[in-house]
Amino acid sequence: MYKNKLYLLLLAALTCFAYSSCSDDDTISGEGEDNPYREFMTMFRSERNGISTSDRYYSDVSGINDIQLYWYGINGAAGYRLKAIIQGRDFDNPYDCIVDTVVGPECLSLKLEDLQYKTGYRFAIQTLSSRGEAYNSKWFGVGDGAHPDDYLNITTLERYDVPDVIWVENITQNSMRISFNLISDGNYKEHFEEENGRYVMDQIKVEPSSDNPTLESKIINLTEADKQRGYVDVDGLVENAVYIVNGLNNKVKRYWDRLYNTNMVRMKGVVGEPILIKHFVDPNDTILAAKRLQACRIDTILRNYMSDNTLAEGTTFLLEGGKTYYLVNTVNMSKGFTLKSNDPNNRPTVYLGIGCFDLGKANDDDKGDPSSCNFSFGRNASNGEMGGINVQSIIFQDINFDCDKAYNYLTREKWGKGSGLGNYFINQSSQAMPFSLETFEVRNCNFRNMIRGWIRFQGPNRKLVDKFIIDNCLFYDCGVYDNNGRGYSWIDGGSTAKDANANSNIFKDFSMTNCTFINSPRHAMLSENGNLAWPASTTWKIRVENNTFINMSTRSKDRLMFEMRYAPANSTFICKNNLWVLTRKGDGDNRTLYNAGCRIERFNGQVFDFADNYSTLNPNIAAGKHKDDEIFTSYQFSATNRGPGYQQGAQNIQGMDQTRIHIGTNTLTPEELFVDPQPSGVNGEENMHHHNIEGFRYKDTEKVRNSDIYKMKVGDPRWWTNGKIK
Repeated sequence: MYKNKLYLLLLAALTCFAYSSCSDDDTISGEGEDNPYREFMTMFRSERNGISTSDRYYSDVSGINDIQLYWYGINGAAGYRLKAIIQGRDFDNPYDCIVDTVVGPECLSLKLEDLQYKTGYRFAIQTLSSRGEAYNSKWFGVGDGAHPDDYLNITTLERYDVPDVIWVENITQNSMRISFNLISDGNYKEHFEEENGRYVMDQIKVEPSSDNPTLESKIINLTEADKQRGYVDVDGLVENAVYIVNGLNNKVKRYWDRLYNTNMVRMKGVVGEPILIKHFVDPNDTILAAKRLQACRIDTILRNYMSDNTLAEGTTFLLEGGKTYYLVNTVNMSKGFTLKSNDPNNRPTVYLGIGCFDLGKANDDDKGDPSSCNFSFGRNASNGEMGGINVQSIIFQDINFDCDKAYNYLTREKWGKGSGLGNYFINQSSQAMPFSLETFEVRNCNFRNMIRGWIRFQGPNRKLVDKFIIDNCLFYDCGVYDNNGRGYSWIDGGSTAKDANANSNIFKDFSMTNCTFINSPRHAMLSENGNLAWPASTTWKIRVENNTFINMSTRSKDRLMFEMRYAPANSTFICKNNLWVLTRKGDGDNRTLYNAGCRIERFNGQVFDFADNYSTLNPNIAAGKHKDDEIFTSYQFSATNRGPGYQQGAQNIQGMDQTRIHIGTNTLTPEELFVDPQPSGVNGEENMHHHNIEGFRYKDTEKVRNSDIYKMKVGDPRWWTNGKIK
């Protein structure tokens, strides 16, 4: 894989040529505050920099997997240095940089040939000075936070169809069997050479991935005996390491056309004892903003684990109960692990970003841009990584998650922003590789200040989660990303056209149980809205049970619980024993509190099991007018043209009546049920979505005890007891 980098550098040097008409003597000013005599910073000629896509000297894909770059000439330049990486990788990492070359001052273009198909590349360029390195311009394309337009991304086009001829079996700690079937079915003759009805493959490569790039490669030149046998055994591999397995036909000139289907494989390993991350506050850590927080940084530990082949997948990391930890950078989860408290009764707090980005401007008065980061499913590909990432299990347990300086739409003005902070708990990269996760669990965790979204899947590649569990979690002070309270859904399955992939399935076995969501507006609760040709084997099983939803997305209408218009056939939706609550701030609060149900419009074998869902009385409804189903202002579950109420509940196991949200025979207002349910503020105040969390314990009164809500133990069980909420 990395030998191919040398090929690219040589090719780049051979294909560099100048265009006199492209040599604009523009005065392009760099920042240069530290050295006012730097060379001017050049720029690539791209649409982002005002160049028309029809311009002759426009940087773009040339053909299918070649890229042609053009840039502006700078008077007096000694030359130009160019770098290229795959999007999401690091210009400073030598294993990520697939091009790092210098060209002369007369050269204002560079053609990179034979690049990886369907891959996003990012480019950087620097003007060189004859006076020495200190006088070189700043980099265009690397970015410094002050120039959002200073970058160039170009994505190569998709490769033609590739036959599946090679796969991996019998994976151990140090060996694997690579099997192959070279018999052609005649469908790929245009691009793949055949001899006597068999594909031509003369070599197999087992190369280290970018998780562990320094490991040794294994190259097997296939013999006729190997081909007849249909497999080769490879040993001497490193446990826990990730390898890329390819079969090649080296008669083909271009490297990326030599390959058949690619496999990415993680070797087995023995999981050791849990690792305690001892709480340590570094006195030299300037990120802590003058020691305002006694916090311990953990993102470096988790990021290093992903590429550490001395630690097996499935390692457990323990945080000290009651202590504070934080992340500075996003953690790409390409390897299964567990992160939990060493004391289940005393949660630690993990801040997904603390302080502000620019500590020179920031202080405790909230001046400057808040720091935020998140976890991410999988990671972006590196050079040669075309297979998917397979992860065993990711578990978060007994932790409070927060974002130190997060602001929402109502508190944005002191930050000089137009909307809330764009942060998440998990946000998948738009360039993430195909991703498969056996189990994802979030148990007994609290989440606060997740403003734009909670878990967001995105990107065009396949996303699979076999089992998805959220249990006994509390969500509060989240959301209000914009005036309508939207942002992304709590679980956003990638519902835009660019994220659509019919081979994805994150709701294969999904359950959300014993949770409470307090006044945290979102676009929707669960969302996957692509109108896709789902394979017959793809079904969803979604269970939402024993949860409490308080002022769930009340800011604007039609913010749904289930936004799944085109669910795959034969899917199952279970929604039982949940409690919905709408509550205002006293008699002076006259807001309309919106609440919406579901939009499921495909009914090919769908099974619904909706029953025993209740609500307190809706303050929008006048006295004497209360009835079942009043809690939803639109898209009721009982609507007969969608969801479980379709055709008078014909597909709901419990019948039509149980598609309705009941108020019960002994009805309760929120104030009658809870100790203190009302928000702290109202009508545009910054606290209008904040509540006293302890106030949602059920009152110990005869009226409450005689209510259906109490008798049937509806909603999140944490509120049934009088104990302190952890």
